[in-house]
Amino acid sequence: MATITCGWCNTRCHVTPTGEVAVTERWGYGDRAYVADATYKCDGCGRLSVVSWVTNHSPSDRTWSSYGRTGEPEDYEDQRWYPTPRSQMDFPDVPEEIASAAEEAWLCRSAGAFRAAVALARAVVESTAKAKGITGTGIAAKIDQLAAQGLIRAAVSEQAHEIRHLGNGAAHGDLGDPVTAEDSEEVLHLMGEVLNEVWQSPARAARLAAARKAKKSNP
Repeated sequence: MATITCGWCNTRCHVTPTGEVAVTERWGYGDRAYVADATYKCDGCGRLSVVSWVTNHSPSDRTWSSYGRTGEPEDYEDQRWYPTPRSQMDFPDVPEEIASAAEEAWLCRSAGAFRAAVALARAVVESTAKAKGITGTGIAAKIDQLAAQGLIRAAVSEQAHEIRHLGNGAAHGDLGDPVTAEDSEEVLHLMGEVLNEVWQSPARAARLAAARKAKKSNP
């Protein structure tokens, strides 16, 4: 049974297969491969998601079960889940140009463009620092200044540096460094933590304070 971020409820949940896997055989560069499609039900919200993946064995061939194959997508196989998570793409209190780049990073990940996703996440972090008036040389110095000025906590600063480390490969042309689906998802969640710390959490606090003051003024 797979574990995914459900595209309907946007939570990390187990999903259960609901029926037979549809299998299409294909050939490429002289090798046989299979494209598989299946539906899964989210154990959280109960909605259905569709997954497509490429595998070197037919999931409908039961003889593979003796080799430990379950007929479900393996972690190392190229997977595409539909619908893709959406809540991570909503950054209402972040400046438009930064929010749109953050949303685009999630779209890149959903399309399987993992390097592009982490490169954009890195750009979002650096742009956030610039938007706060931090213009030091290099993204590492900008992250340190975000922490020094109290705009992010030490733990979030460490997260921002992790985004920098993984994003540097794509940004600096070191394309031999692999970026997995799991890597990109983790980086984008960390990006969301930075945006929440700098923009969204203060905005929510300001709205709550304004609402409280309004209630006092109009008992």
